[in-house]
Amino acid sequence: MPDPLPTTSPAPGTRPAGWLRRLTRECLRHRRVTVGALVASVFGVSLDAAGPLLTRVAVDDAVRGVTDVLLPIVLAILGLALVRFTASFLRRYLAGRMALDVQHDLRRQVFAAVQRLDGRRQDALRTGQVASRAITDLQQVQSLLSMVPLTAGTVALVIASVAAMLWLSPLLTVVSLIMLPLAAYITSRTRRSLFPATWSAQQRAADVAQQVEETVTGVRVVKGFGQETREVGTLEGLARRLFGERMRAARMTARLNPVLLALPTLGQVAVIGIGGLMAVRGSISLGTFLAFTTYVAQLVGPARLVGSLVVSAQLARAGVERVYDLVDAEPDVQDPPAPRALPAGPVGVELDAVRFGYEPGRPVLDGVTLRAEPGETLAVVGTAGSGKSTVALLLPRFYDPWDGAVRIGGVDVRELRLRDLRAELGVVFEEAFLFSDTIRANIAYGRPDASEEEIRAAAAAAQVATFVEALPEGYDTQVGERGLTLSGGQRQRIALARALLTDPRVLVLDDATSAVDTATESAIHEALRELTAGRTTILVAHRRSTLALADRIAVLDAGRVVDVGTEEELRGRCALFRELLATGAQAHADEEPAEEAGTVAEPEVAPLPAAAPAVAVPAGGVTPELWPEAAAGEVESDRAVRAAAEQGSARAGGPQARTGPGASGMVGGIAATPELLDAVARLKPADETPRLGGIDPAAPDPGFRLARLLRPVRWTLALGMSLVALDALATLAFPSVARFAVDGGITAGSTRILLIATLIGIGIVLADALVVAAQTVVTARAGESLLYLLRTRSYAHLQRLGLDYYERELSGRIMTRMTTDVDALSTFLQTGLAQAVVSLLTLVGVAVALLVTDAELALVALAVLPVLLVATVVFRRLSSRAYAEARERVSVVNADMQENVTGVRVAQAFVREERSAEAFGARSDAYRRTRIRAQRYIATYFPGVAFLSDVAQAAVLGVGAARVAAGDLTPGVLTAFLLYLGLFFSPVQQLSQVFDGYQQARIGLLRIADLLRTPTSVPAAPDSDAAVVPQRLRGEVELRGITFRYPGVEQPALADVNLRVRPGETIALVGATGAGKSTMVKLLARFYDVGEGELLVDGVDVRRYPLEGYRRRLGFVPQEPHLFTGDVAANIAYGRPGATQAEIEAAARAVGALEMIRALPGGFRTAVGERGQGLSAGQRQLVALARAELVDPDVLIFDEATAALDPATEAAVLAAGDRLTARRTAFVVAHRLATAAASDRIVVLHAGRIAEEGPHAELLAADGRYAALWRAGELEPAADAETEDLSAARSA
Repeated sequence: MPDPLPTTSPAPGTRPAGWLRRLTRECLRHRRVTVGALVASVFGVSLDAAGPLLTRVAVDDAVRGVTDVLLPIVLAILGLALVRFTASFLRRYLAGRMALDVQHDLRRQVFAAVQRLDGRRQDALRTGQVASRAITDLQQVQSLLSMVPLTAGTVALVIASVAAMLWLSPLLTVVSLIMLPLAAYITSRTRRSLFPATWSAQQRAADVAQQVEETVTGVRVVKGFGQETREVGTLEGLARRLFGERMRAARMTARLNPVLLALPTLGQVAVIGIGGLMAVRGSISLGTFLAFTTYVAQLVGPARLVGSLVVSAQLARAGVERVYDLVDAEPDVQDPPAPRALPAGPVGVELDAVRFGYEPGRPVLDGVTLRAEPGETLAVVGTAGSGKSTVALLLPRFYDPWDGAVRIGGVDVRELRLRDLRAELGVVFEEAFLFSDTIRANIAYGRPDASEEEIRAAAAAAQVATFVEALPEGYDTQVGERGLTLSGGQRQRIALARALLTDPRVLVLDDATSAVDTATESAIHEALRELTAGRTTILVAHRRSTLALADRIAVLDAGRVVDVGTEEELRGRCALFRELLATGAQAHADEEPAEEAGTVAEPEVAPLPAAAPAVAVPAGGVTPELWPEAAAGEVESDRAVRAAAEQGSARAGGPQARTGPGASGMVGGIAATPELLDAVARLKPADETPRLGGIDPAAPDPGFRLARLLRPVRWTLALGMSLVALDALATLAFPSVARFAVDGGITAGSTRILLIATLIGIGIVLADALVVAAQTVVTARAGESLLYLLRTRSYAHLQRLGLDYYERELSGRIMTRMTTDVDALSTFLQTGLAQAVVSLLTLVGVAVALLVTDAELALVALAVLPVLLVATVVFRRLSSRAYAEARERVSVVNADMQENVTGVRVAQAFVREERSAEAFGARSDAYRRTRIRAQRYIATYFPGVAFLSDVAQAAVLGVGAARVAAGDLTPGVLTAFLLYLGLFFSPVQQLSQVFDGYQQARIGLLRIADLLRTPTSVPAAPDSDAAVVPQRLRGEVELRGITFRYPGVEQPALADVNLRVRPGETIALVGATGAGKSTMVKLLARFYDVGEGELLVDGVDVRRYPLEGYRRRLGFVPQEPHLFTGDVAANIAYGRPGATQAEIEAAARAVGALEMIRALPGGFRTAVGERGQGLSAGQRQLVALARAELVDPDVLIFDEATAALDPATEAAVLAAGDRLTARRTAFVVAHRLATAAASDRIVVLHAGRIAEEGPHAELLAADGRYAALWRAGELEPAADAETEDLSAARSA
C-alpha cells in the first residue's frame, strides 16, 4: 500500500510559504535520502579540492629532481578516487531517488486535490491544464531536484578550493575571484526578467495540452464536421506562439550564460598572467601556479552548472507554483466540525425553499420546496434547463444551496460527513461515465468487495446480463476509455447496475435510461419496481414510461415548482405537464393486438406540434439582447475565442455558466499576480516564428526517420554544432595556453611570453562569450523549430487516424505522446544536446591533445579506455530497458490521472476517492521504482567513469613526475597533461546530468515515430480513383452487402446489410441496444470503412470522396453531444467558423433552441465550460442540433440526438426537423418509437442484420419485432387529445 499522502498545503486562512521553502519541506519529508544525498555530495565533491595540493607537492619535488614522496602521493590520489567513487554513487543514487520521491508525492497531491474539489471547482477544471501540471510541470521539478545535491557539493568544492587558494596565495586568490560578485549580480538581475518569460511560456505549453485534450475527447465531433484541418491550424497557431515565447526566453538566457562562463575563465587568465609573473619572480613555486590554475579551471564547471541551474530553477518555479495553486485549492463544500448521523431505516428527502445557481445572482433553482417521503418514488420533470439535474446534484452535496436547506432523514446534508452522506446514495448521472476497466470492475466500482453473485444480480436487474453474456470475455471485457467501446444504452445499463449494487437508501436516477431501447427499458422498469419498493427514489425523467415508476411527480419550470401530484392529477390540472408529455403519437394503453388477424391495432399518428412559439424574426435576424457584445459580425470559434469565453466571456462582456473562474483562475494557471502580469507585459513581443524552408509541418510522414525530421533545420543545426565545437575548442585551448606560459614564460623567465599568453587567453574568453551567446540562440531555434514541427506533425496525424485508434488508445496515453514525450525531446534539445556535444567533443579533444602533447604519456592515460568501452556497452543495454519500461508506466499514470479528472464526480458519488488515490499511488510508485532502477545504473556507471579518470590521472602524475625529475619531460608538458586530464572530470559530470534526459528523449522519439508510422484505417483514395465531392449531394444512399467487424472482435457488428435510401427520405434505425444502429451511422460518417461490401452516396463509394469534403456535407449529432470550451455561439458555429450572428441565431431558431438560449444568463455568449458541463444534457443536445443545422447538410445523422430532451421539446425539434429534412436525407437512431413513427421508413436491426423494414403502419401490421418494441413502448403514449397548446396560451 502506498505511504500516507504527504501535503504541504497551508492551513485555511494562512498565507502559503514561498515555493522554494515548500519544495524544501517536500524534500525533507524524505529526510534520510535528502540528507544522505547532500552529505555524500558535499563530502565527495569537496574532495576534489585536495587533488591540486597533492599535485603541487609532486610537481615541485619533480622540478627539483626529487621523487621520494611520489609513490605515497599517487597512492593517496587513488585512495581519494575510491572514496569519491563511493560518495558519488551515493550522491547520484540518493539525489535521483529524492527527486523521484518528491515528484511522486506532488503527483499524488495533485490527484488528491482534484478528488476533493467540489462542484464549483470541478466546473472550472480544465483536464488539459491539470494534465500539464501533472506531467510537464512535475518533470521540471524532478529535473531541478536531481541537480540540487550536485550543486550543494559544487558549492562545497568552491568553498574548499577558495580556502586552499587563500592558504597558497591570498593575493592571487583575490585576483582570480574578483569577478564572482559581478557574476552574482548579473545572475540576480537576469533572473527577475527570466521568470516572467518562462512562466508565460509554461502557460502557452498548457494551452497546447488543452487543445490536444479537448480535440481528443471530442474527436467524434471534430471528425463528424470535417474540422480536422481547422483544428490542426489551431494547434499550429498555439505551437507557433509557444515557439515565440520559448525563443524569447532563450534570448534572455543567451545574455546570462556567456557572462557566467566568461567571468571565472577571466580569473583563469588572470592567474596565468599575474600568477606567472609571481612565479617568475619567485613569489610562488611552479607547483603552486599549477595548483592555482587547476583550482580556477574547476570553477568553470560550476559556472556552467549555475547557468543551467538558473534556467531549470525558473522553469521549475513556474511549474511548482502552478502545481501548488491546484494543490492549495480548498473546496467550499467541507465536512462539518461536529457531524451528525442519519437515522436508521428508510429516510425521506426534502428540499426546503432552496435557492441555488452556478453563478452569483442567477438562480437555477428559486425557492424550490419538495419532499419525498421515506420509501416514496418522486419523479421530477420539466423543460430543458429547468433545474431537474441540479436537484440531483444538490443531494450528494456537490454544491451547497445559497438559501434554504436540503435534508435527508430530517438532517441537513451540511451536517453530515460527505462520505457518510454519499454512502447512502446511489446516483446514476445523466451521462453514464465508465472507467477503462472491465465490465465487472465498473459494476463493482462502488463496492469493490462485492461477490460475483451480487455483481451478477445487479447486472440482471439493470439488464446488463442480456448483452454481456454474449461477449467473448463476458464480464471481463474491457470497456475502453469512458466506456466508449459500448453503445450509449449499454453504458447506461452498467451505470445503473453500479448504483444498484451499492444498495443505497436513496436512489437518484438522472434520466438513467434515455439511451435504452423501449423493450430493455420495460424490463429494467420491472426490476426497478421491486428494487425501489421501500427505497426513497428521485427520478429525473423525460420519458412517460419512466413516470409509471413514480408515486408522485414534481413539475419544474424556470427553477420553480409548478405542481406536485400523481400522474392522473397532473394530467387533469397542469397544462405544462400535459405539454411536456406530448409526444405526437396518440397511443392508448388499452389498445391490444387484434388476435384473430395476428396484427397490432395501429394507434393514430397525430401531426407533430409546432416547433416553437410564433416569434417574429427581428430585423437583420439578430436579437440584440441575446448578443451582449451589441454589434453583429463574424463569430470566431477557434481555441483562442473558447479560452476568452472560458475566462469570463471577456470579449463578449457576458457572464459564465457554471464555469467559475476559468482556466487561468483556480486551476488553469497559478494565481497570476498583477506584478507578474505586468512583468510579462513589459517583456519584448514574442514574435519570432519557425522557419522550416517551405516544409509543410502537417504533412504525413509514414516513413518517419530522425534524419528526415532534422532536414528542415539541418543548416541551423550545423551552425549550432559548429558553435558548440568552437566552445569546446576554447575550453581545450587553455591547457595549451598554460603550457606556453609555463615553458616559454615561467621556466624561461620571460615576462613578454607571459603577456602574450595572457592576451591570447583574454581573446579566447571574449570570443568564446560571443560563441556561447550565439550558440544558445541557434541551438534553441533549431530545437524549438523541430519541436514545432514534431508537435504539429504528430497532431495532424492524430487527426488523420480513424476512430478505431481513439477507441483502443487511452486519451491519457495520447496526451503522454503529445506532452511527456515531446517535452522530453524539448528539454534534451534545449539544454542537453549542446552540453552533451560539448562534453563529448571535449573528451575526444582531450584524447587527441594528449596524443599530440606526448604519445608515451598519452598511452598511460588512455590505458583505461577498454574498461570504459565495455562498461558503456553494458550500461547502455541495461538502462535502455529500464527507461523503456518507465515510459510505458508513466503513460499508464498519465492516463489514470486524466481519466480520474474527467470522472471525478463519479468517484465522489461512490466514495471512491481513497481507493482511487491508492490505485493511482500504486501506479505512480511502480513508475518511480522503475526509474529508481535506472538511476542505480546511472549512479554506478558515471562515478565509475570518473574513477577511471582519476586512476589515469594518478598514473600520469606518477610517470610524468618521474620523467620530469629525470629530465625526459618539461614541466610545461606535465602541467598541460594534468590540466587536460582535469578536463576529463567535468565532461563526465555533465554527461551524467544529460544522460537521463537523453534516454527519455530517445524513448519519447521512438514512441512519436510509432505514432507517425501508424496507418489510418480510413485512407484517402488514390488520386486516379478519387471523386470530387459535389457542391450539394442529392442524398441517395445505398448499403450493398455490408459486413463490418470492429478491430479485434470476431463477431460482426453488421452482417450482410443491404439498404437503399432515396434522396430526401428519413430513415429511423431501431432495435435493441447493441443491435448495430450506431455502427451503421459510424459507417455513414466514415468513422470506419466497411469491411465487406460497398457504401454508396449518390452512386459513388464513399471511400473515393475526400474525407473532410464528404463530412462537411453531413450534419452529425452524436449520442453524447460534446461541446468545446467557449460560448454557445462558438459551439453552434463549430462546423462553419465564419457564420454570422444572424446565421447562428437562425440555426438555433430552426431547431427550437432559441427559447433555451434566451433563458441562459449570457444568451449566445454564455460560456459552456469544458465538454459543455456548464449546460444541462438537454441544453447541450439543443446546441448540438443547432450546430448540425448551421452547416446546411445534405445528409443528417442523428445518433439518439434527442434522448435527453423532454417529449414536448423533442416533438418541437422533430417538427422543425421535419420541415428541414424535406430536402435532406436523414438517418435517425431512435429509442423513442414516437420518433420512429414519424419517419418515412423504419429499419429494424437485430444482431447486426436488418430484421424488417417499412413504414410504421406496415410494420405494425406485420406484428414482428417492431410491433413487439411498440407494445413495450406503449407505456409511453402521448397525452390526451385535448392537450392544451401551452405555448399558444403563454403567447396570448
